[in-house]
Amino acid sequence: MIYLFYGEEKYELYKELEKIKKGFEKLEVGVNYFNITKDNITELESLYDSVSFFGGNKLVVIKDTGMKFDTKKLVTDSDKDDVYVIIEDSVDKRLTSYKDLSKAAEIKEFKYLNENEMANYIITTLKKYDIEMSKQVADYMVSVCGIDKANNINEMQKLSILIKKNEKVSIQDIDKICSKTLNSKVFDMLDSAVLKKHEKAINMLDELIKQKEPAIKIAIMLYKQIKQMYMIKLLNSKTDANSVLKLHPFVFSKLKKSAESYTENDLKQLIFLFDKYDEKTKIGEMDFEIGLKEIICLM
Repeated sequence: MIYLFYGEEKYELYKELEKIKKGFEKLEVGVNYFNITKDNITELESLYDSVSFFGGNKLVVIKDTGMKFDTKKLVTDSDKDDVYVIIEDSVDKRLTSYKDLSKAAEIKEFKYLNENEMANYIITTLKKYDIEMSKQVADYMVSVCGIDKANNINEMQKLSILIKKNEKVSIQDIDKICSKTLNSKVFDMLDSAVLKKHEKAINMLDELIKQKEPAIKIAIMLYKQIKQMYMIKLLNSKTDANSVLKLHPFVFSKLKKSAESYTENDLKQLIFLFDKYDEKTKIGEMDFEIGLKEIICLM
């Protein structure tokens, strides 16, 4: 049996892999359980007709190879009693390797839940712990914690320990207990800069860099948020801006409020500065972190 699992929702993907593992009475790495990556992909073909030391079938997990191996040979030469699970972040359905597998493999894509689905999942899951959460608070939690299921399960476990049974979770509880995603932390930094609390915003940036977050990654997120503010400003007089931008309601609300502190031209100039400083850093005229701090101070 051959499986191809791909997609960003790794929590559900690996749950599916665990179900497959349970179909084996005993798994021993190197005996009847093999992990293949791009580093040892050359060993794959030797497994097609090898016999497990335990007898019976074996499980081979092929992970993050970009399917850069002879998939046709896997389909035709592998022992039909063995199980092969191919795991990728994404696949290109135009490639021959995918087409070869599509004829013989069970293919499953694991997508993130959208923001609304994740909020409902959080509400339903917490009910099992006798903890109440309104849709508004669940929406806020998603805006802070993101849509990665494994991350939200971890945050819900923290809530289940610290919130008493039959109590309602508040937005203040989320702020106290839950860990924010990088994107949410950059939003907080943006809020401080918009309120002209530049020193606080710089300190927040320094803290993120201390936590080994790359300055370029932070800059990309901040640039995106300022660009969205500009789009809101541009669209709001003509149409329902969020029907075009399709942002999370809390995110849209925060960006719209922040945009009120600027003119269209102000935001356009900030976007221009990002492009200008990006060019300067690429030719070595400016340190990326210094350029980012200058932009924050000019907001």
